[in-house]
Amino acid sequence: MSVVDERRSLYRDLVLAAAEREFARVGFAEAKMTAIAKASDLSLATVYKTFPGKNEIWNDLHAERMTSLLALVDERTAIAGSPLDRLLDGIAAVAEFLMAHGAYLELSLGASSGWLNAGGQMGIQRTVWSSGLDMIAAGVEASGAAGELADLRPRIAAGLVVSALQVWLSDWVDSGRDRDPDDVVADLVSHLRAMLTATRTTTAP
Repeated sequence: MSVVDERRSLYRDLVLAAAEREFARVGFAEAKMTAIAKASDLSLATVYKTFPGKNEIWNDLHAERMTSLLALVDERTAIAGSPLDRLLDGIAAVAEFLMAHGAYLELSLGASSGWLNAGGQMGIQRTVWSSGLDMIAAGVEASGAAGELADLRPRIAAGLVVSALQVWLSDWVDSGRDRDPDDVVADLVSHLRAMLTATRTTTAP
């Protein structure tokens, strides 16, 4: 890699890190390129030479984070036994990744009114989040086909999984990150396993 390429790569990393913090702090709409430049300790001209605008920064940030996240999910689920274990291991990996990247977690929580339909996201974030939802739904369907889940419609079960992930992580952030991430993940997974495998009771008419 040439010196120019190394410098360009460094500037890109600095801008993305600064933008991630700024998006988490004020949201995409309120984030200013001047603030991102200041936070990255680069001139505004350098930031604009690195990225044409805020949309491109947003998209590159999500693409980079999602590539790393999906790689972690693939790694964790590759050795899982049953479909339900793969589903829960994947959710655990998502939670661990987001808690390890605090600014990205806050950005994700603040950028959406809900995680169930990707409706609050924009740009590549909408695409990658929709793909994530599809993966969860597929995991739920595979677990159901294997007879591991309670009698729940796959879309409802997938919605419960996503809702629980959002609630647990929101609580962790709102409470000042007062618990060890491993404890949060263990609690989340335990809750999901009990919820998804509970026998559904019906009342005779």
